Amino acid sequence: MFELYNKWMKFVFEVTRPVTRPTFATENQIALETDAFRLRQFSEKGDKNPVLILPPQAGHDSGICDFSSTNSLVGTFLKYGMKSVYAIDWKSAEPGRSGETLESLIEHTHRCVSRIGGKVNLVGLCQGGWQAAMYTALYGRRVNSLSLAGSPIDSHAEPGKIKFACDYLPYNFFQSLVLAGGGLYRGEFQLLAFKLMNPYERFFLDYCDLYKNIDDEAFLERHRRFRNWYETVNDLPGGWYLQIVDQLFIKNNLIKGKMTLFNKKIDLKTIDCPLFMIAGSKDDITSPDQVFNAGKYVSTPPERMEKFLVDSGHIGLFMGKDSLSTAWPRVIEKMRTYTGDLEEELQEAI
Repeated sequence: MFELYNKWMKFVFEVTRPVTRPTFATENQIALETDAFRLRQFSEKGDKNPVLILPPQAGHDSGICDFSSTNSLVGTFLKYGMKSVYAIDWKSAEPGRSGETLESLIEHTHRCVSRIGGKVNLVGLCQGGWQAAMYTALYGRRVNSLSLAGSPIDSHAEPGKIKFACDYLPYNFFQSLVLAGGGLYRGEFQLLAFKLMNPYERFFLDYCDLYKNIDDEAFLERHRRFRNWYETVNDLPGGWYLQIVDQLFIKNNLIKGKMTLFNKKIDLKTIDCPLFMIAGSKDDITSPDQVFNAGKYVSTPPERMEKFLVDSGHIGLFMGKDSLSTAWPRVIEKMRTYTGDLEEELQEAI
């Protein structure tokens, strides 16, 4: 009886343990900081083929790209020979940023690219993918290659759960969320939305799994690290959040060529750099065709375009051991082969 009581109390302690904001696993320094982001630099500046990772802004912390010493996309790039790696660490939005638009988001990206200098290999994870694609369409001469991982570029391709929500919920529902958040889209709202996508797993099976493994210290360490990331939330500016809901997910205007930023049409046909697309066969948030269909709308020659389908769910694309040991090393290998004509273009791009 005492053992059962002790196990139950350990379980209650874990369930109620306060979460702490996660940290990036790889040693880094801050190359640039504003009220919206930190540009983290994971290696010495100076390499002529830098990587810039755009983590998703979907209510969670940006550290998913450098989750742990054994589950790190940043570490994978360094391990396989990319000597200059950067990632944007998005800050939780304060009320003063509520009016930021998609143009503001692209400006943040451009400040990071300008700070790095020259041309970058732009890597967009999930929601960071449409951001990377928009930036490349506008500033293609600053991008050496574009990688899209689990990114909803064609949001109306084979259905995912986000598209399902946008199909059946009226636009004013999303407006009401921003109104309730005081002009921000609160991270708590997005966290609840993610949990409701798989309610049986999140509200029952996860707790069963925790109770079953409550005496396994290695399991608890992984559980705590993931919970810290998953439940530490970031708020988003309501301005560009509503733009994306309307323009990308409801109207699919990125694919239709009907989006305009800085008085310029966002035309994916202007993208002609090497393109790498990574999707998960088990991804129930962004289906593979939502990623792979990007290849139908760009001007990149077929021989400079690669698709990688990973036996993975959504988050596993960014930090799962399978994707980090199979797809991403191949992406990096391809990325390194398309640098032959890079040096002569660098000065022109600056």
